[in-house]
Amino acid sequence: MTDDCRIQQFEQMVLADPENELGHFSLGRAYQDGQRFEDAVRCFNRVLEINPKMSKAYQLLGEALDQAARRDEAVEALTRGIRVAHELGDRMPLTEMADKLRSWDAPVPEEAQVSAPSAGAATTIQGDSSSGFQCCRCGRPSGQLEKPPFRGVLGEKIFNHTCSGCWREWIPMGTKVINELGLSLSSQAGQESYDQYMVEFLQLEDV
Repeated sequence: MTDDCRIQQFEQMVLADPENELGHFSLGRAYQDGQRFEDAVRCFNRVLEINPKMSKAYQLLGEALDQAARRDEAVEALTRGIRVAHELGDRMPLTEMADKLRSWDAPVPEEAQVSAPSAGAATTIQGDSSSGFQCCRCGRPSGQLEKPPFRGVLGEKIFNHTCSGCWREWIPMGTKVINELGLSLSSQAGQESYDQYMVEFLQLEDV
């Protein structure tokens, strides 16, 4: 799917539901891929207005600000994002934001120096984590699903790379995707669109 087609899809989604954080998040990524960096900044800021605890949005906001030649604001966004990620125990976004700050020779918050989530971080303990398991969305090494949520390659990918907490977050979001886009899962096109949003939400694009 071309960048323009993705942008049109996600614009339709946020138009149907301006409070849908996934729609704004996905639209921001599509704008970023299309090198529309100021538009991406606007979308990621909107995500954080809706959900100020979405640590990945801080990471992408920082990157988009830097791409828009707004480095000072980018440093501020990543600094805030590291503190949120630390509070939640979101290791992967925390590490990536800290690495980005270091690459800019910018100060790195002390929260990025710890190797484990904070004591108050939300954790998921359902099931035992397998050796080497790490959730692609939140970065936690625990909470692996007990089995794939459905058959096929995508089900196996979710099982191997998504924790139960992030999977539970997707379920109501998936319902919103179906309702707001009028998707029919009985059609191949509808199922493909649904799967695309699911992969986007769970951040499985690169695995």
